[in-house]
Amino acid sequence: MRVLGMVPMVAAWSLAGCGNGDGNGMGGGPSGPMAVQVHVLAPTPLEDGFTASGTLVANESVALQSEVSGRITQIGFEEGGRVSAGQVLLRIDDDDLQAQLRKAEAELQLAQVTEERQARLLEAKGISQEAFDATRTERTGREAAVDNLRALLDKYTVRAPFSGTIGLRRVSPGGYVAPGTVIATLVQADPIKVDFAVPERHARRLRPGGTVDLTVEGDTAHWTAVVYAGEADVDPGTRSISIRARCPNPDGRLTPGGYARVEVRLGTIADALVVPSDALVPDIGGEKVMLMKGGKARSARVRSGIRTETAVQIFGDVRPGDTVITSALLAVRDGMAVRPAERKRSPNAGARKMQEP
Repeated sequence: MRVLGMVPMVAAWSLAGCGNGDGNGMGGGPSGPMAVQVHVLAPTPLEDGFTASGTLVANESVALQSEVSGRITQIGFEEGGRVSAGQVLLRIDDDDLQAQLRKAEAELQLAQVTEERQARLLEAKGISQEAFDATRTERTGREAAVDNLRALLDKYTVRAPFSGTIGLRRVSPGGYVAPGTVIATLVQADPIKVDFAVPERHARRLRPGGTVDLTVEGDTAHWTAVVYAGEADVDPGTRSISIRARCPNPDGRLTPGGYARVEVRLGTIADALVVPSDALVPDIGGEKVMLMKGGKARSARVRSGIRTETAVQIFGDVRPGDTVITSALLAVRDGMAVRPAERKRSPNAGARKMQEP
């Protein structure tokens, strides 16, 4: 019974040591060193930066409202059209105030004439100084009343505070408006702003005057925005700082409220050591890579830096010229015999060559 029990163990050892003829043995057994894919480290230019999600924001945006109550007598804009700063957008019935203004102006004119007449009498000692001062005070009061009515009348006319595109109209001629009633929304989208968050570790390197690249969904164009402002403190929840940049938008292709992909470039590292992302092995001590030295696998402790979609920058116990193993990392161990795998030739390569003239 003991002899029979050892048979499976011997068979298992034999299978583990067998090669398949192409050098893919497990650990340098009878079939030879394990064939692995490798990457030779060489100083490579690498752009330092990151990608962030941004939100497009109008340069200026306001919900147009009336400050007074009344009936609408005129609407001076077309929905979705362009308006200029100062353009009359809405008029509210002001007949009562116009009548009050005419009366106040007439009273002011009479007060001015009375003051001029009494000024001559004062020079001729025909009235007292006290009487003249009372007349002057009355004229000043009449002027204030006229100014107050004119200021109030201005509120019965709604004008565009800046040039831009006006949205959908929410009132109609003859309708009644009250303070707080939204008439329409006015938006200025040229230039347009983009808000995005920057990780705390990069915030000091992105200063006003720096540039970022923008792309939006459904459009292959690229835009360049200039950073001009940022929050003064770090968001404790995300450990990031909100940044705002401004971008020209003369053709209106960028729409406020839309999503933008923001590419931030912080500079270029001329001599970065970069490996494929799959070559980095995490473990309890941090991160490491497996090197091939003298036909043997050797682990090297590293730290990761800038990451791209397919590669990562590394620092640590590596130097230019080192050969990094990039495949079979779950099977490779320190001291294991390894060799570079041969590149497989395409099965149609010969056929293509024969077809060449």
